[in-house]
Amino acid sequence: MKKLRVFLLLILIAICLCGCKPKEQTGILFNKDPISKDTVMNASRDFEVGQTIYYLFYTPKKIDTEFIRVQVFKVGDNIPRGGYSIVWTNEYRIMKQNMYYYYNHFVIHSKGSYMMQIFSMDDLMNPLAKNFFFVH
Repeated sequence: MKKLRVFLLLILIAICLCGCKPKEQTGILFNKDPISKDTVMNASRDFEVGQTIYYLFYTPKKIDTEFIRVQVFKVGDNIPRGGYSIVWTNEYRIMKQNMYYYYNHFVIHSKGSYMMQIFSMDDLMNPLAKNFFFVH
């Protein structure tokens, strides 16, 4: 019986400590300063009205499409059509030397909660990445 307990304990420890690698995911980082090596780790989700919002879209896999669509939605209970309203959208060409990231900026002039989604032009139903931010 004692050998069985030790064996089960060893299996449990092996499962907990196995070399499982977490799945790398795409993401969007927002920043108050232009994106650079020095400022990329100063991510923020809170911005002032009229402040420039810099963003960085990154992915561990190479982007297969030449173009992406960036959309910003205002989110709220008092907004018709399911609580979402498109505030800003644009399409950008991904350069071959930047196939793992894209960065740019925009300005929002009204308070609220917002969500940014980035789509591949090949699949506009499923976003590659999305993230929320707030304008106060």
